[in-house]
Amino acid sequence: MKIVLLFLCIHLGVLGQSERQSQERPGLFWYYSGLRPFKDIDRKKYDRVIIDLTYNDWIGENGPFQNNLNSIGFSVSINKDVQFKSTERVAFGIGLGYAYLNHRTPRVFYLTPFDAVQAAIPSPTDSILSSFLTIHQFYVPLELRLRSIGWKHVKLILGARVGVQPRMNFSSYRQFEEEVSYSEVKLREEYNWFYLSTYARLGFRNWSLFFAYQPLTLFSNNESLDIHPIQMGISLSLF
Repeated sequence: MKIVLLFLCIHLGVLGQSERQSQERPGLFWYYSGLRPFKDIDRKKYDRVIIDLTYNDWIGENGPFQNNLNSIGFSVSINKDVQFKSTERVAFGIGLGYAYLNHRTPRVFYLTPFDAVQAAIPSPTDSILSSFLTIHQFYVPLELRLRSIGWKHVKLILGARVGVQPRMNFSSYRQFEEEVSYSEVKLREEYNWFYLSTYARLGFRNWSLFFAYQPLTLFSNNESLDIHPIQMGISLSLF
C-alpha cells in the first residue's frame, strides 16, 4: 500500500511540473535558445515557427469564390519574436518564409499572341478534366503582434509579406478516349516577380485564423487578367 501511495505522489508531482512547464513555454523546442542562454528566462517567446494551411482564391476579374474548394496551399515561416522589456502585450516579428499557392479553377489559362494571360470557361465539347494556376513565393514577414498576458493568451497579428515569386505556371489535364494528357506552361516575364501581401491572424495560444490579400496585380501585362490572390485558412505555431 505504501508503494502505491508513493507511486501516486511521484506521478502527480511529475504531472504538476509538466503542466507548469507547458503553461510557461508550451510547444516544441520552447526551451531552445540557440547557442546563447535566455537573457530573460521569464520572458516567453511565441509564434517562432508558423505553418498556414489555406484555401486559395482571388478577387478582381473572374472571382472571387469561383475556384474549387480543393484549391489548397500552405506557407511556412521562421520568425524572431522581438519583445519590449516593458510589456509582453506588444511584440514584433520578422523572419523568412515560403508559400505555395494552388488554384484549381474551372477556367483554362492561356497566353495571347501579345504575351497577355487570359482565362476562359472551356466549351462543353472540350475534354478538359481540371485546370490549375500554381505560384511559388519566398518572402520576409513583418509583423505587429498584440496579445494578452498568460499562457492561454489571445492574439492578433497584423503583418505584411515582402518577397519574390520565382515560379508561376498554369497546367491542365485532358482526356482523349482512354488516355489522360497533361500540359503545362511556365510563365517567365508575363507576371510580376515582386509581390506584396498583407495578412492578419486572430486566435489563441498556438492556433489562429489566417487571412491574406495581395494588393498588387498578379500579371505584368496591362492586357492580362487583373486578379489579386487571397488566402484564408488556419495557422499553427509549433513554438
